[in-house]
Amino acid sequence: MGRLGTLLALARSAIVAAAIRGAGPGGRAARSRPLDFAPFATALDAMDGGRRAELADLLGSASLAELGVLLAAGSLTSVELTLHYLGRIRRFDDELGAIIELNPQALAEAEAADQRRAAGRQLGALDGIPVALKDNIETAPPLHTTAGAAALANNVTEADAAIVSALRAAGLVVLGKTNLSELAGASCKVPGVSALGGATRNPYGATFSPGGSSSGSAVAVAAGLCAASVGTETSGSLIAPAAFNGVVALKPSFGLVGDAGIIPLVRFQDCVGPMATSVPGVALLLAAMTGTTVAELPTLALDGVHVGVLAADILSQPRDLEDPRDNAAMLARITDGLSASGANTVEAELVVRPELAGYEGHYFKVVLGGVTNDTLGYVAEHSQLKTVAELMVFNLAEPKTRMPCGQFYLAAANLLQISAEAYEVAALAHRDATQAVLADTFAAAGVQVLVSLTNLHSALYAGAGYPAITVPLGLRANGMPTGATFIGRPGRDAQLLAFAAAFERATRLRVPPVLAD
Repeated sequence: MGRLGTLLALARSAIVAAAIRGAGPGGRAARSRPLDFAPFATALDAMDGGRRAELADLLGSASLAELGVLLAAGSLTSVELTLHYLGRIRRFDDELGAIIELNPQALAEAEAADQRRAAGRQLGALDGIPVALKDNIETAPPLHTTAGAAALANNVTEADAAIVSALRAAGLVVLGKTNLSELAGASCKVPGVSALGGATRNPYGATFSPGGSSSGSAVAVAAGLCAASVGTETSGSLIAPAAFNGVVALKPSFGLVGDAGIIPLVRFQDCVGPMATSVPGVALLLAAMTGTTVAELPTLALDGVHVGVLAADILSQPRDLEDPRDNAAMLARITDGLSASGANTVEAELVVRPELAGYEGHYFKVVLGGVTNDTLGYVAEHSQLKTVAELMVFNLAEPKTRMPCGQFYLAAANLLQISAEAYEVAALAHRDATQAVLADTFAAAGVQVLVSLTNLHSALYAGAGYPAITVPLGLRANGMPTGATFIGRPGRDAQLLAFAAAFERATRLRVPPVLAD
């Protein structure tokens, strides 16, 4: 069979074994690195029970902007806010698995924010608000940056990623790191599972997918474990988990947010984006991430705006991570919301030139090229493992703990061995094709924005570098959240945010999860 054949056979066996063990949504793949509450235990235990209850009532439905107002008014302190979230993590995250590591310096950062505010040196509207970061985003010591992989378990980088530096400059408290699909989806096919973080679970139901790869970032916001979070997307990795967990996420235009210090998957389309419970919250966090002045979201309405709804694609969505049998009802919620917003709605269809037919199938090659050349480039720089094959052998040495859901994509990447040159050619060709499809679709429909459902068109907007944002549509008949996804023109992120905010104001369909101890 040979060495490669043996590796692939072992990988396939491990995938089957993982499926039998029940890893993934509803499964019990456990985190291998317990959360360390020792730095906060005394403060958490000393917090007055009455005050804890007051904060729970005060913060239950507070938006990101409202948290800033409460802090500015002295209704609570950043330390209290941070302890509130730490308490919820201690109470609920054993079940949810959203957090992969806590920042032992979180309370010190919160105290510094309170001191700045008392001295009149507040850094901005978000100063002192706790945020959680996906664990493929580099953070300075003592936090690790692992992407959930056992091979990177001891990886501590010298400095923060560029966006983390921007968030700190705006005064945000780094609460901790969130779990993810291992290596941002470069390892296995099950969303929200990693060797170090175990399985992230959807707070709306154990049988519902949490989406991936920014699973923990979405679940943490949905469950009220943090005020907001940051995730990344290569194709659907922000939009899908946000929609499946009933929160808002923006996948910015490619290049809008700096990606220095991000563990890559496909460098030609990787993006960093914000998550929050509302569109204005996402806009505030985006402003902090990009280092721009935090300003109120423009109240641009959808009155008279031409919106193209990709209705046929929504109605024909294949069953995958969500049940599409009530998509007609979801489509009606979209069109009703757009009508209430004053939009001019038209049905839009994708325009695919004959020479671009089959463009969707090229993306698999792009991802595998990214795994080999981008992801493994990072792993090689930060560990002793220099190739995909070496990483697979490392995982196979302890399959139960190092590959809880198999390593499908690693095996495929190792089989194809896509060169750096072939990878770049494929990635740029995919970008050109997806940009052509979207440009032609916008032009043919004569619209300013397209609307889809969850991550149905992620291969298109992500491949093309177009911005997209998902807004909660409420719950499906089975109780799982879903979202309306707005796709904008490249570079028009502010306009897209304004359109999404208008839709959100007209609908208000988000339903928070009910958590049980």
